[in-house]
Amino acid sequence: MKKIILLEYFTSQSSILKSRDKEIFREALNLSNSIIRNFIKSRDIEKIYVIRNKNLKTIESKKVKTYFTNPEISYTDILKRFKKKSEVIIIAPETNNLSSKIYSHVSRNHEVLGPNISSLNTFSSKTKMLMKLRRLNLPIVENYNLNLNYKGKIICKPDTSAGSENTFVINKNNYEKKKGYLVQKFYNGKKGSFLMLCKNGKSKVICCNEQLLNLKKEKIQQVGCIMGGLEKYRNEIKILANEISKNFKGLFGIVGVDIVMENKKWLIIEINPRFTSAYSGLNKSYSSLTIKDITDFYVHKKLNDTQPIFLKKYEYYF
Repeated sequence: MKKIILLEYFTSQSSILKSRDKEIFREALNLSNSIIRNFIKSRDIEKIYVIRNKNLKTIESKKVKTYFTNPEISYTDILKRFKKKSEVIIIAPETNNLSSKIYSHVSRNHEVLGPNISSLNTFSSKTKMLMKLRRLNLPIVENYNLNLNYKGKIICKPDTSAGSENTFVINKNNYEKKKGYLVQKFYNGKKGSFLMLCKNGKSKVICCNEQLLNLKKEKIQQVGCIMGGLEKYRNEIKILANEISKNFKGLFGIVGVDIVMENKKWLIIEINPRFTSAYSGLNKSYSSLTIKDITDFYVHKKLNDTQPIFLKKYEYYF
C-alpha cells in the first residue's frame, strides 16, 4: 500500500495573504484538492500526507493526514518528520526557478515523483527551452527579432514564469525592452494544451484541450479551457507528444504542453513538467478510468496500455 506526500507550493507556505493573490490560491487549492480526491479513490493508496497552511480548508478522509504550516513551522520542517526516501509529489511554479530549487532541496532526503533536475532546469526558462527544442528540430514558436520589419502584435512574457503570469500583447512600436522578458510574434491561430504521462522517453496523451483566453488592456490571461476541445487533433498531438518525450527522457509523470496552430501545424509554446490546472477539469470530459490511469501511474510508476475515454466537451474555468 502506497503512502504519498503532496507538496503544493502556494498552499504550503507558512504565511499567506490570499487577498493579494486570490486567483493563484484558488487555482492552487483547487488543483491540490482534485489530486487528493482522485488519489484517495485508489485501493492501492493507504495514505496521502498533505502539507498545507493552517488557514486553508482541508479534505476530511481516513486516507488523508494534513500537516499544517504556520509562521513558526515551514514545509521543510514538516518534511523532516518523514522517514528518508518517502515519496513526494511536488507542484511548484517555474517562476524564478522555484520548481528546480524545491526539487533540489526535497530530493536530498526523499524520492520526488516527478521529472529529474535536468528537465526542470531546461523547462524553467522559456528561452533555454526554445533553444533546446530548436536544436532538436521540434516545431516551436519563435523568439522575435525586433530588428525585423514587422508591424504586427507581439507577445511579451517573463523568461521564468508559470502560465500566463505577467504576459502582455502589444503592438511592436509600443514595446519597451524589459530585463528578464522575451518577445515573440503573436500568433492568431487556435491555441490549446494537452496533458500527457511520461516515463523513460515514452508518453501517453491524456487530454487535448482548447485554451480560453482573456485579453484586457494588453494583458492576456488563460482563464480556462474547453476540455476535449482539441480531441479531433489527437493523432497529430500524439506525434508531437512522442517527439517531446523521446527527446527528454527525464520527464516523469504528468506534463502539460501549450500549443498554437500556425499554417495547419501545431507549434510548441511551452512545456510544464508538472500537474497543471487542466487536471482539475478532467472529470467533466473524460471517464473515471482515464483519471484512474493517472493515479495508477504514480502508484506503480508504469504506463499502461489503456486509452483515454473522451465523453464530451466542457468549458472549464480556473
